[in-house]
Amino acid sequence: MELIEVKTNTDIKQGDTLIITGDVYFNEPVKAQIVKTSVQDGTEIVIDKRRNCFFNLDMYMHGKSWVKEIKIVR
Repeated sequence: MELIEVKTNTDIKQGDTLIITGDVYFNEPVKAQIVKTSVQDGTEIVIDKRRNCFFNLDMYMHGKSWVKEIKIVR
């Protein structure tokens, strides 16, 4: 198992397993269910579609997201 740091907006792909630390999660393994990119919103990663739980990758890269740390598990 290898943990890869997220450095660009294209690092996370649909189906990737992520380790997230943030407001609600502490080193929680989650799956990137949907990766959506749009001009207005940037890149959004949906981690629980049923509960509408997602984060904006652009905001994370600028330190303005509820997610404080992301690692990709490979």
